[in-house]
Amino acid sequence: MGFLECLTKTEQKDKFNLKDKFKTANATSNSLALAENDFQPFIEANSFNGEQNPIYSPEYVNATLALNHPMRFIAKYLNESTIENAIKNNSNIKRILKSEKLEVKFDIQNVKDIIMSHLIPTAKRAQDIYTKMGHTKKEPTYAYLTQAALLHDIGKVFIPREILNKKGRLTPKERSIIELHNKLSYEILKTTDLNPQAAILAYEHHNYEGNLKKNHENQALTIADVYSALRESRPYKKPISHIGAKTILYDMGTKGQLDTRYVSYVN
Repeated sequence: MGFLECLTKTEQKDKFNLKDKFKTANATSNSLALAENDFQPFIEANSFNGEQNPIYSPEYVNATLALNHPMRFIAKYLNESTIENAIKNNSNIKRILKSEKLEVKFDIQNVKDIIMSHLIPTAKRAQDIYTKMGHTKKEPTYAYLTQAALLHDIGKVFIPREILNKKGRLTPKERSIIELHNKLSYEILKTTDLNPQAAILAYEHHNYEGNLKKNHENQALTIADVYSALRESRPYKKPISHIGAKTILYDMGTKGQLDTRYVSYVN
């Protein structure tokens, strides 16, 4: 069953105002008219009893934005309103921060700084790996993978900037704090209108244990994320060469953290 078919009839017929929906993304009036051919593969694969224009469903809007307008998709969720709503409605966020004695405060700029250097490249690499695995853009999971890749580090809004941008080796305590970000990403995203599968993918992108048994979406995102991070310049490290990054990925594969068959898909 396709993801659009999973929506309730109420959701299918919901005529919410698209202009209001896109205000957070700072979309212009011209960009609000979503062309049907932008999403034609999904329309063909996931129709509602012959209805060929499910343009008002949240699933349709999210998939269209992520696949065709990734910056607007990120902006829809990477904003104060989304984070404040998550804090208010999800007590797990406070619990996770309290576990490391962190204050409940956030900085959107933490993630804005890595949109072009990490989030967008990781999403493109994950898509490329996923299609080389034999999947197509028509599959609902392709949209979920893209959404998760674009937002997998949103939890870093809660990580103190001085730790994220520290020059030099992290202490065990600082490493432990940074490692909270995938859990925080999940807790933020599950309070939004994203499909739960996207939120789960974001959570699991640093969970290497048992990775060989995970689905292709997990594998594609994990490999893309690790490779992108290795190739990037960070305050605490210089970028690693393509060969060096792939060597590390293959080494992770020998430890059962990745499936080495898919490392060859990185280029």
